[in-house]
Amino acid sequence: MTDRIRPALGVYVFGVLGVFLAAAPWTAFWDEATYVLLPAWGACVRSGWVRGAVSGLGLVDLAVAAREAAALWRSLRSGGAGEGP
Repeated sequence: MTDRIRPALGVYVFGVLGVFLAAAPWTAFWDEATYVLLPAWGACVRSGWVRGAVSGLGLVDLAVAAREAAALWRSLRSGGAGEGP
């Protein structure tokens, strides 16, 4: 059973984190959070370069989630993972 749960949890975590990182830098939340949490770094964190880098990291996370989901799907279709008591 844990052979199925661990990869599924990885797909979920990477997927959610990827969506958040890809979208968050371009929302008002990002601007407000940088004023409150990182006042000294605010200008740097609000720059387009940093926003793009964070969004790129989110896209990498989404690619990892998709790859893990495909591997999990193949494993479940072949009946290899988690068979047994």
